[in-house]
Amino acid sequence: MKAPIKIRAGALQFVLFIGAIIAILLFAFVLISYTHSFFGKKTDLMVEVIQGTEYGLQYAYQKNMRAGEILQVPATENSGISITVQKAYWGIFEKYVSLAEQGQQSFSKLALSGNYYPEGLPALYLKDKQRPLIIAGNSKIMGDAYLPQQGIRMGNISGNSYRHSRLVYGREKLSQATMPKIPEEVTGQINRLLRTNPDGASAVSLRPKMTLKNSFTSPTIDINGDIMELEGVSLTGNIRIIASHKIVVLPTAMLRDVLLIAPEIEIRDGVKGYFQAIASKRINVGRHCELAYPSALVVKEKRSKGTPQGRHRNANLFIDDQTSVHGVVLYLDESEERTYTPQIKISKNALVRGQVYCTENLELPGTVLGSVTTDAFIALANGSIYQNHLYDGHLDSSRLPLTYVGLPMASSGNKKTMKWLY
Repeated sequence: MKAPIKIRAGALQFVLFIGAIIAILLFAFVLISYTHSFFGKKTDLMVEVIQGTEYGLQYAYQKNMRAGEILQVPATENSGISITVQKAYWGIFEKYVSLAEQGQQSFSKLALSGNYYPEGLPALYLKDKQRPLIIAGNSKIMGDAYLPQQGIRMGNISGNSYRHSRLVYGREKLSQATMPKIPEEVTGQINRLLRTNPDGASAVSLRPKMTLKNSFTSPTIDINGDIMELEGVSLTGNIRIIASHKIVVLPTAMLRDVLLIAPEIEIRDGVKGYFQAIASKRINVGRHCELAYPSALVVKEKRSKGTPQGRHRNANLFIDDQTSVHGVVLYLDESEERTYTPQIKISKNALVRGQVYCTENLELPGTVLGSVTTDAFIALANGSIYQNHLYDGHLDSSRLPLTYVGLPMASSGNKKTMKWLY
């Protein structure tokens, strides 16, 4: 009979140790697999929630929402994601907040939007006032033109006759006795801003060399004053600068996405940035300024009957030489009284890339790469006034990208995001 084999205690401990290690590894593997699956599902859910915000925006763009309205967006399939979209305004552009939620997961997107035109914009829409457009000098219209029934003719100003072989380098179409309309909601928004009532916004004082950034997810901040000089300041985001008399912007100021609101706004030589300036009387933009997209210059004037209209009266919205504006240049006037001076003047070496809309007279010796909609043209030369004359002006809609998103127009174009807000 063989003697029993004895196993050392150390060997048993080693076996137990190995078994424990294997158990721990198996547990870790199960935990990692579960964690990977959990985070994978959570990531997939978050992606669906983020996609839900984009779906909500596209859905809202198809609806005729009013400012302040909250739209409940139907869920896709059985996602269980709740999507709401709220519409507001930031300056003249529409602002949408899309919020998607599923359980404890939520995500929001803020979009600044306007109209885009997949077929492209016309180079010119001139209101039909039963008189032709006279074109002279080095003027050139590149793109479709909506013209009065009397059409377009060559002319001569101070010995400068029209220099090109064709009057319009595009299709000629008939315009109407009314201009394409700006939505009433947009004009109402401009009126509310020009009343300069704080409407519950937080107010701060302007300080020298002030740096302030405010998210569009936070309450609006107002900076109020009588005559305000913006010098050496950096202001970004959800901020309104409101003056009861005048705002002056110096080239040392850096303004991004803010609103300027005053009866008069002066933008000095060399200013760079992107913002919306809204005035009730006058905006003057100096030389060598660069206002990036999406900027807007807006004057909405309410002239009283009998307002003097001397021939040397300055334009309500003036853009000086060597300045570029990327976005919207807009003049609105509720008066029916005829004027003999320009309400918008774009100087000879100035450039607007986007849209120009004028309910009165436009003097255009400069360049518009985009679209012009106006009641009438005017040219001032050698002390004379030439009505419905385009003198040395260049209009070219072909150089405006089809992806351009700009001025909201009634019954035309489609809504699209122009910029994501922060």
